[in-house]
Amino acid sequence: MAKRSDMSKPVTRGELLEELQASEIRLEAKLEAKLEQKLEQKLEEKLDAKLDAKLANYATKADLEIWGGALAARTSALETRVDLGFRELSTRIDGLYGELARHTRAILESMSTQISAVDDKYADLPGRVSRLERDAARPRRR
Repeated sequence: MAKRSDMSKPVTRGELLEELQASEIRLEAKLEAKLEQKLEQKLEEKLDAKLDAKLANYATKADLEIWGGALAARTSALETRVDLGFRELSTRIDGLYGELARHTRAILESMSTQISAVDDKYADLPGRVSRLERDAARPRRR
C-alpha cells in the first residue's frame, strides 16, 4: 500500500486490512529471523559443549607439543643410528669389493698359468706344421 502523507485523512476498511496484513507479514518475518537466530545460537552452544566433552578424552595442544618434541628427539636419534649403520655397511661393502678384487686377481693368475702351460706345449707347433706342409708338398720316392 502507498504511504499516506497526511495522517489525519481517513482510510477505508480495505486499506486498513491491507496495511494490517502487510504489517503482520513483516512482523512474522522479523520473528522468524529472530527465532532462527536464537535456534542457531542454542544449537551452536550445544554442539560446542558436546565437542568439548568429546575432546576432553583426547590430548591437548600442549600434550601434542610435548609429544612432538619427544618424537623429534627420538627421530633424530634413530636418524643418527641409521647414518652410522649406513657408514658401517658402506665400509663392509668396500671391504668385500677389495676381497673380491683379490680373488679375481688370484683367479686371473691361475688361469694365466694354466693357459701358458698349454701355450708352452704347443709353442713349436707353427714350425712343425710348416715342416709337415713342406714334406707333404714334396713328391714321394718309390
